[in-house]
Amino acid sequence: MNAVLFAFSAHPEALEDLRRVPAWVRDSALLHLQQLVRVEQRGPALGQHGDRDLRGCRKLYLDAEVRWRAVYQERRTPPGSLWPREIHLLAVGPRADGEVYDTAARRLHATPAPAPTPRGRAALA
Repeated sequence: MNAVLFAFSAHPEALEDLRRVPAWVRDSALLHLQQLVRVEQRGPALGQHGDRDLRGCRKLYLDAEVRWRAVYQERRTPPGSLWPREIHLLAVGPRADGEVYDTAARRLHATPAPAPTPRGRAALA
């Protein structure tokens, strides 16, 4: 039996992706994710393509026709974790028109800075 070398986490919407895709795509994704945490496979690295910046992310092909993809990161875990690194799932979906990549990029970079409160603005002044 292979040891688990990575923890697993997922963007909350990526879990919704898994619920929405056809069952056979979900099964394939879960099998691939299991292989990732056991370091039995590693997907090709992604980069920047136009405005879509997925540097530090990797992709998985989920079917023989390569129509379905999963996008994930290999990253450090939060302090206190049992594992030093984790597989973080960003998106699962169709490759058509770059949909899954656009979704992953949006989720990856959708952490806007909170707007300053009136008290915070006064502190900055």
